[in-house]
Amino acid sequence: MRRQRRPTWYRWLWITLGVVAIVSLGLWYHHIQSPLNTIRNQAEQIAKDRGKLTTIDDFYWYKHGQSYLAVSGQTAQQKSILVLIRQKDGQVTLLNQKSGISAATAQAQAKSAFKPRKVLDVALGKRKSQVVWDVSFIDSQGKLGYVSYSFKTGNQVRAIRNI
Repeated sequence: MRRQRRPTWYRWLWITLGVVAIVSLGLWYHHIQSPLNTIRNQAEQIAKDRGKLTTIDDFYWYKHGQSYLAVSGQTAQQKSILVLIRQKDGQVTLLNQKSGISAATAQAQAKSAFKPRKVLDVALGKRKSQVVWDVSFIDSQGKLGYVSYSFKTGNQVRAIRNI
C-alpha cells in the first residue's frame, strides 16, 4: 500500500505559521524590553553629559527604597567614574571608582560569605547617605537573599536571607 502524500500547500502553511509565531515572539520581547532600554539610554546620556564619560562599561539599577541608576565608564583622561543618578529627581553623584570597591569585589565577597547557588544581580545605590553595592542571590536551599556592602570600605552594611 502506498502512503498518501499531503499537499505541498499544507507544508507551506505550517512553515508560514512558524515564521509568524517567531516574528511575533520577537516583537513581543522587544516591546517588553523597551522601557528598560529607554531608562538605560537616558541614564547613559546623563552620564555622558554630567560625568563626561566617553565610554560606557556597565549599567546598574538599584531598586531598594529609592530607585537609583548607575553607569560606570571612562572619561577622556582614562579616569574610571561611576555616575549615580537618583531616578526620582535626576540628582547626580559622581564617584571615582578607585575610591571604593568594585561590583566584582562585592560579588566575590558575597560568594565567599554566603556560598550562593546563583548570583542574580549586583547594583549600586544609596541607603540613607551611604553608597552601597547590593548583591542579590539564591542560596543553596533555593531561598532569595541579598547583602549590601559599603562602597567606600567594603564592609557589610546589611544582609537579608531566606526571603
